[in-house]
Amino acid sequence: MQQEGTVEFLKFHQGSVRGVAFSPRDRYLFCSGAFDGKVNLYSAQRSELLMCYQISTIGSTKNINAVRFTSDGARILASTTARRLAVIDVERGEQVMSYDNCAFSGRDRAGLAVDPVCPNMAVCSCINGKGLTLFDLRMPLPLDFVYDLHTAVIRDITFIHSSWPFVRNQQGAVLSLSSDGVSKVTTLDGRYLHCFEVGHNANSIALTPETYGTGGEDGFFSVMMIGGDVISGYVPEVGIQEKLSEHGSLPIWKLRYTSNGGILYTACDGGIVRKYRRYPDHHEFLGEVFSHKSDIQDLDISPYDEFLITASRDKSVGILRLGAPNHGWTEYCELT
Repeated sequence: MQQEGTVEFLKFHQGSVRGVAFSPRDRYLFCSGAFDGKVNLYSAQRSELLMCYQISTIGSTKNINAVRFTSDGARILASTTARRLAVIDVERGEQVMSYDNCAFSGRDRAGLAVDPVCPNMAVCSCINGKGLTLFDLRMPLPLDFVYDLHTAVIRDITFIHSSWPFVRNQQGAVLSLSSDGVSKVTTLDGRYLHCFEVGHNANSIALTPETYGTGGEDGFFSVMMIGGDVISGYVPEVGIQEKLSEHGSLPIWKLRYTSNGGILYTACDGGIVRKYRRYPDHHEFLGEVFSHKSDIQDLDISPYDEFLITASRDKSVGILRLGAPNHGWTEYCELT
């Protein structure tokens, strides 16, 4: 494992930073969204600000709850507490579309996810936070609504691969996690597929990145890690396999695996980032990585595991070089 570099804190926002996301196509490009109504675009390689998008007008609510790149890297989606989902064109540097009265209007964490295969499909938590709004970005209006899917506010949403046992033979499925620890898998048209509970408050969910069952020959099991009051590992047909509590009484806000699923990073209240090594049936705590001055609200890792970025209430974006890209060094040398 490569040794991490020194963390840098980029301070280009005037409000609490709520979301960060790497582009799936450009290995160094990432964005952040904050409570100042701005979406900033950065280069991780140079740790510099490239561009700033002001998506809210004077007099409107200037709170961005979440940001995501579409799977082709061409657009950035930003959900705001003004019930709006804004669509920003990365190349043109301007907002090209917006959907009104469809996104969660509260100041709490909001769920937003993009389809990793189709660049036009996205989903966010709806106005009251308990249902889903589905988007086809080629259409001027939301594609569909799933009302009152949960009894509590949805904290996290992710698209789930069709290899998971309760999703097979489906065209697409979404996994949603509510604050009371209930996770539900539904199809894109709202049909129920699976449900499980972890028994504690929850804020984030992370799925091991490999195709389900491919690690079985080596003894590895695909797992869903749910973070909140504690971190619970859920394995289909087994249930809760383990619980991690190294963060003490501080709630976990974000979980993220590296691209091979070998390392799990966590972010929590208090501004601390921790990491775990994944083994076939458990995770081993490796220690603290770095910390912000205030709570961390989002976290992401670059496509080739080179950089880790964080969003914090201290109005800064943290950036840490994790090491060489996962496909090997890109430098060259001369042999004499």
